[in-house]
Amino acid sequence: MIDAVGVDIADAERIRRALARWGEKFVERTFSAREARYCRRHRDAALRFAARFAAKEAFVKCMGSTRGFRWNEIELLNDRSGKPRLEFSERIRARLDARGVRRVHVSVSHTGPYAVAVVVFET
Repeated sequence: MIDAVGVDIADAERIRRALARWGEKFVERTFSAREARYCRRHRDAALRFAARFAAKEAFVKCMGSTRGFRWNEIELLNDRSGKPRLEFSERIRARLDARGVRRVHVSVSHTGPYAVAVVVFET
């Protein structure tokens, strides 16, 4: 059964400006080390960061709040085939378990200066 759906669109230019202004401080507060490595391997790292930012925003919309956890505790990673998946800290996983969320689905896409993500909680 679907418990929640979240969607977000992120502007890569906005992320590019945040990276230029705040640099590593922004990256460390918002993304995991694995996400940062992945994004920086690509020619347009800001677009990859934007996709991850959109996925985190969509996840937060499903949760209803960021209260009690940090953005870098949510990771958008890819499996070997390239399929995106979300991984979480133990703290977030415990909250999902308490809520009865069995699976978290994610889909991301990007084109031009925009990245979009959809997250679905399944109970």
